[in-house]
Amino acid sequence: MPVLRAGLVTLPGNQAHHARDVLRLGVGDEVELFTAAGLTAAAVIVEATPANVVAEVREIREAAGGLALTIASAVPKAARGDWMIEKLSELGVARFVPLMTARSVVHPEGKNKIERWERLAAESAKQSRRAGVMRIDALTPLGDVLARLSGKAAYLSTAADAVPLSSILHSSSSSLTLLVGPEGGWSDGELGQFAERHLTGITLGGTILRVETAAIAAAAVVAALVPRVPAEAPHRSPDHP
Repeated sequence: MPVLRAGLVTLPGNQAHHARDVLRLGVGDEVELFTAAGLTAAAVIVEATPANVVAEVREIREAAGGLALTIASAVPKAARGDWMIEKLSELGVARFVPLMTARSVVHPEGKNKIERWERLAAESAKQSRRAGVMRIDALTPLGDVLARLSGKAAYLSTAADAVPLSSILHSSSSSLTLLVGPEGGWSDGELGQFAERHLTGITLGGTILRVETAAIAAAAVVAALVPRVPAEAPHRSPDHP
């Protein structure tokens, strides 16, 4: 949903089709609506016709707080990239940045690929009932990502001195960016850039992981170890105290 407000809301065409024809929802069924930004609302369907599906919003809830996780990762080949996007979305990742690195093999460029990933992220958000939809950036060179980093950041590493991901999650920072390299590894120049910015190398264990496995495993560790902050008290519609 692009906008949530108290009262009657007409679902956009694709959402109306999903509710009416896929989920077989009808008048009187309770639903949960949400925006890409994470705002959610309790609603009930009051009209379900071939022309329109209309829901009455009865309670709007603010987005929950917590750690906003960005995964900036090299992209695996073929369908493995789609699978990675779907699973990162299910795990609550706030943003995905496809990385262009020195040893990247796949460079997903073009509007169609990003739109496909956005659809996958939105569909998995509905399935997993997460708050909001994972943002998908355009293909971005690693140097550009490093130049605009804010909050805490770290990179996945196979070096002997890399530390467990769990050891950096005690920070009070509200955001975390995890950098995941290609299967060929980071170049010496990229490792030098990390050192210049005092980024921490983290490990996910003693085995070499595929790109999508590493990204998903990192997101799962964060999801399991960082507690969600409860949302603020809900704002109720004047018609439904």
